[in-house]
Amino acid sequence: MKNIVILAAGLSSRFWPLSTQAHKAFYKCGLGRTVIEETVSSLLPLKPNEIDIVVSPKDLEKAKFLFNKNENIKIFVQEKPTGEGDALLTVFKNKSIKGNFFLTTADKINAGEILKLLQKEKQAIALRITDTPQFFGIASLDSKRNIVPVVEKPKAGKNPTNYRVTSGYLLDGKFINLLKKVPSSHYSLEEALSKYFKTNEVKGVFVDKIDDVKLKFPWDLLSINKQIQGKISFKHIDKSAKIAKTAIIEGPIFIGKNAKIMDFASIVGPVYIGDDSVIGTHSLIRQNVFIDQDVLIGSGSEVKNSIIYSGSSLHRNYVGDSILEEDVKVGAGTVFANRRNDRREIKTLIKEEKVLTGLTSFGAVIARGTRIGINSSIMPGVKIGQKAHIWPASLVLKDVLEESIFK
Repeated sequence: MKNIVILAAGLSSRFWPLSTQAHKAFYKCGLGRTVIEETVSSLLPLKPNEIDIVVSPKDLEKAKFLFNKNENIKIFVQEKPTGEGDALLTVFKNKSIKGNFFLTTADKINAGEILKLLQKEKQAIALRITDTPQFFGIASLDSKRNIVPVVEKPKAGKNPTNYRVTSGYLLDGKFINLLKKVPSSHYSLEEALSKYFKTNEVKGVFVDKIDDVKLKFPWDLLSINKQIQGKISFKHIDKSAKIAKTAIIEGPIFIGKNAKIMDFASIVGPVYIGDDSVIGTHSLIRQNVFIDQDVLIGSGSEVKNSIIYSGSSLHRNYVGDSILEEDVKVGAGTVFANRRNDRREIKTLIKEEKVLTGLTSFGAVIARGTRIGINSSIMPGVKIGQKAHIWPASLVLKDVLEESIFK
């Protein structure tokens, strides 16, 4: 495999209230690496000649910092988010390619496994069975398993099949020449593919046996975190970490440098605790928790299946199935509810439309710099924008916009 192209330059508009400062693939989880690092790591064992990563201008320095030690990884900038077709042409604008290339997105942490399956064919696209075809590009296959033109997000009940296209394309370099002739638009990649399918044999390869990974909505981070942490079986506690004799630590765990686990704290893995973080007395940290560096989990708190980023702090709180971005401060007694009373699937607003999350356990997503007063209740599926202020004893039933005051 000569070239692999990874796209990480989209707007991430459905990722609100997160991704205001960085593309969604630059969020950390699992064992302390960003999602895009996990994706690249999955592809490196295949020994590509070059991995080309396309990012937006705001992520250029982050990408350089993460990958500047590998001379086979090149960073390209897509100045404006004008679609995946233009992003791909950003790589091949001034160079040609002979043979095949592999195209994927930065959230595909198992891209290496997908590519191994696709490489059994000369050209191929990864497909999955879906119950919600209205949200995806839907492919049909002829008798030889060749893909015929894809229908983008068909209306409910109008889908030709339930074979959704996932972000894994193994194509001949000549596809680039066709793409260059298609007028630039947000869907130029899809338009070029539809034309390409008419004169080229591109097989549809089902990859359902490989864990599905998507990073479309913020709660998808919880799923990716769980997938990564579910594969660890070791216990690593840095020598500089201070663990109280009365603390209880069970299961797979990573505890970083200078972290402190106080008296009678209980940690049930898989759990990641970053450098300089503190787990207070009588706290419970359990199952698929990612705690970044420099986080304070104050005494009497419980955190379950959640992601908490650096600089955030809790005190006597319950945080379940939730995400707290950097520098979020939560007052004592505040609870993040993560279940409906009727135990039904939780809905949330995305671009002013109610969306089913597919989850019956889902708390809240809190953006950076937010302050939440004591004894507040945050209801399931609520999202709070950056630098918002939630007054003490608030009942938050709906989303709160950035830099607003809720009382």
